[in-house]
Amino acid sequence: MHPVRKLLAVAGAIVLLAVVVGSASAGTALQPLHVTKECSEFSGETPSFCTITVSDLAAIPVGSKVMYWGPVLTDPNFLSSRVVLRAGHGNRAFGYCQTIADPYHGTCVFWRGNGTLKGFHASVDVTYVSGADFDWDGTYVFS
Repeated sequence: MHPVRKLLAVAGAIVLLAVVVGSASAGTALQPLHVTKECSEFSGETPSFCTITVSDLAAIPVGSKVMYWGPVLTDPNFLSSRVVLRAGHGNRAFGYCQTIADPYHGTCVFWRGNGTLKGFHASVDVTYVSGADFDWDGTYVFS
């Protein structure tokens, strides 16, 4: 598949997931979410990871890991990956992230979780901060 078509297909899937997250939260107030992750140990291997250094949600403590499982982890122009947010033993959230370079930006959506993240739904914008730091800013709900 042509890279642009592949990118558009993944973007369409993310938009669909955002709609699912929105409909799952109907009747429940969305809450703001801010997380900073540090990615100096991101290797491009499967899985690669980043470490949460700032979080305003107790269910995602500092030190939590964001595990990236691909399929696209090493392309210099974009990342497209299944993700697992590991927030301690048995506490996981499952989602998908896509980012694009120049300027660096993207989106991550989460649609299910277990343990302390059971019922977790979130949609966040991903932005580059500096060094190996990236911010997630968006909304979440526990359904």
